[in-house]
This record gives sequence, C-alpha cells and structure tokens, in this order.
Amino acid sequence: MVSLGELTRAAGASLRPLAPFDAARPITGVHASELDDPGRYLEGGELLLTTGIPLRSGSIEAYVDRLDAHGIGAIGIGLGEGWDDAPPALVERCRLVGIPVFAVPDGAPFLDVSRAFWSNTGRTGDDEVLRTAHAHTRLVQAATGAHPVTAIVRQMAQAIGGWVAWLPFGAGAPAGMLHPPSLEGLLPAVRVEVERTLVRSGVEAASFVSHGSTVMAHAVTDGERIRGALALGAGRPLARADRQLALTATALLRLVAVQSTGRRNPEAWITALALQGDAAAARALAAAADIELPLLFRVLVGADDASDFGIEQRGVRVALVPADAEVTRGSGALSSPAILDDLPAAAARALALHRNTPHTSLLVEPESRAEGWVDLLAEADPMLQRTVVAYLRHRQQAERTARELGVHRNTVRPRIAAAERLLAVRLDDPDVAAELWLALRDRTI
Repeated sequence: MVSLGELTRAAGASLRPLAPFDAARPITGVHASELDDPGRYLEGGELLLTTGIPLRSGSIEAYVDRLDAHGIGAIGIGLGEGWDDAPPALVERCRLVGIPVFAVPDGAPFLDVSRAFWSNTGRTGDDEVLRTAHAHTRLVQAATGAHPVTAIVRQMAQAIGGWVAWLPFGAGAPAGMLHPPSLEGLLPAVRVEVERTLVRSGVEAASFVSHGSTVMAHAVTDGERIRGALALGAGRPLARADRQLALTATALLRLVAVQSTGRRNPEAWITALALQGDAAAARALAAAADIELPLLFRVLVGADDASDFGIEQRGVRVALVPADAEVTRGSGALSSPAILDDLPAAAARALALHRNTPHTSLLVEPESRAEGWVDLLAEADPMLQRTVVAYLRHRQQAERTARELGVHRNTVRPRIAAAERLLAVRLDDPDVAAELWLALRDRTI
C-alpha cells in the first residue's frame, strides 16, 4: 500500500489538499466513479476521484456518509466540470467524519493521480520484498541464539510492526509471553480465543477478531502434539508478507520444540513448507538447522524411501531427492528437476503420474512435460490419441474433429474429457495445446 503523504508528493500539483490530513494513512488504490453510491465497487482504503456529478443531484452529507461506511481512504474532486472550487459542504462533512479531501485542479487529468499511485506501488513492492527477505534472515538468526523463543517473538513483532504472543500448552507450561511487554494485558483474552478457535478444532491455523483487529494464530507442534501457538496482530489487515513471516516463525518454533524433545527432524518441516509453496520459510528453516539445500530437487511420490525429506500427503508418501541423485529402483513416480520455488507444481505432476498410471516399477517424468503426455497417450486406446490429434489440428473444434474421424460430435467430447483426465491438463489451454501438438507431430504425425 501507499501512504497518503507519498501519493500527494508523487502527484504534486495534480492533487491539492483541502484540509489537514494524516500523511501516514494507507491508500489501497485509486478509483474514479460518478455513481451516487460507488461503495459496491470498493474494498476500502481507496482514493475516490469524482467530477462531482453525484453532489449536484443529492445530499452531499449522505454521499460522504455512504463512502465513510465503506471505509473510503480519501476523496478527490475534479475542478473545471461545473465546480470552480470544492463545495464547502463537502469539505466540512469530510472533516467531520475524518475523510481526507483533495482537489484535482482544472486541466489535471485523473490519470496523473493514478500514475502517481502505481509508481509508488512499484517502489513500495520492491522495498517490501527486500524488507521481508531481511526479516526472514533476522528470524533465523533469532532462532539460533541462547533464548530462541523470546528472540523469535520479539523479532516477529518488530517485523510486522504489531504484537506477537507465544502461548505454550500442556501441564506445567509457563504463562506465555507477548511482545511488546506494554501490551501483555492482551495475553489472557488472546489465549482464550486461541484455545477456542485453534486448539479445540484441531486445525493448524485460525484467525479471529480481538480488540477490533484481526488476529492470526498458528499451531506449533512437535510432530505428536501441540506444544503451543503463535498469535499475531497489527491493528491493520495482515498482508501476504506478514503471513509468510508467520510461517517462518512457526517453523522455527517447531524446530526449537523438536530439538527440546530430542526428536529433531527439520527436513520434514522443510519438505512440508516447500510443497505448500512457502519456499522462503523452507530456506530460512534449512539455514537455521544448518542444512544445505541443493539447487534442484526431484519429487518422488509413492515410493517406500528412507529420505528424511519426506511427508505423507493425501495418504501418499512424498519425498524430495536431489536432482543429481540416482533413483532407479522401487516403485512410484519421479518428477523432472525443479527449483525449490517450483516444487508444488512438480509434486502435482508427479502425483498425477502416480495416480493415473499405477505401475510396480519406477515412473520417471520426462524432462519435457509434453513428452510425458505423448507417452501416456501412446499407452492408451489408439482412438484416444487419434481424437486428440484431430482435435488439436482443428483448434479444439469438436464439430470439425468429428467430421474428420467420421463420428458424432457427442462422441468427441467424452474422448477429450478422458484425455484431459489422463494427462491432468486442459486441452483448451493454449500453452498445453501448443506443447502437445509439437510433441505429437515430432513423434507420430
């Protein structure tokens, strides 16, 4: 998000304040509308730009109150289209309800304001990525210190600019801690809500509202039972970067928990995080556990392996093996090499390969996914492959495909559906269609 101060500085003369405003107020977007009640198209926090058409036909006070109810971030009125100056009633009503109000001078296009917002959004996004990366590193460093739990909680609170609580569970467990200490009075109420929403339901993560803001809580387990929970709030909506940091902090607390019980297996947590798409948390956890990760992995599904980098997923054993490791024996499905960030997609392909072609020998995904699709079609009913070839040749037109094959179009559609189930793809996806067509042409047509 962009602060109102940043936006006004970037917009310059195109956005003139009509009253004092909070420069730190976050703006989520810029939206132009001439509707009497544009709230249905708003999510909250936007700067609404208008030429003032709705102010001429209705009550200015009611207009502002409706926007206030939708959580508008600010209002900007364009001058020159019937307004030489902003209506005093608009400025006064905005002052009363606490909505910053601005004028867009005559001749200044609304587009200037939008460009200023998106320009700042790009810079803010880059800064956010950098800050998040540093925060992950600091969390890892905190976990390796003499008092890891205290350090993780303190660092996490500083990273999100809010408060973070550690709530241990079990007989003889301490009361817990909350940082910053000035807010420790929240701890009893937070514990009650965490026990209600997280512990009793048995879920791994939950959210609830406490003291007017959303709180996110994650269970910290040692592999057998819940050892505690990490709860955090910031008095603002928690962003994706906050959630990523919370996953890293939770993973580090889990590592601390299993170390204290002598059941240290960070590899399983690294695997789970990577397969969930949390590569940053997986890397941070690996660094904290002094584990060097290879550049490329393969995903091994359905094999009875002894790798520490393995978990149960959908009732199937899923493991990570270095891409250069030799895996030639046993059963299951082995994906093509992938970097840590791409492991969720690699795992999905390996799971589909294992599910769709259950063999007793090891199945290896070809380096080219299209080659794998061609192999699957070659092993299927020959008519299925002929139908797919005709379907792609005629650009996914069932009627023309049916004419080439001499069948009814209602015969084509079930065959295409069967092929899509077999390949675990959609043939109307242009990328899939292009890759598969080229591979089929090179191999069979």
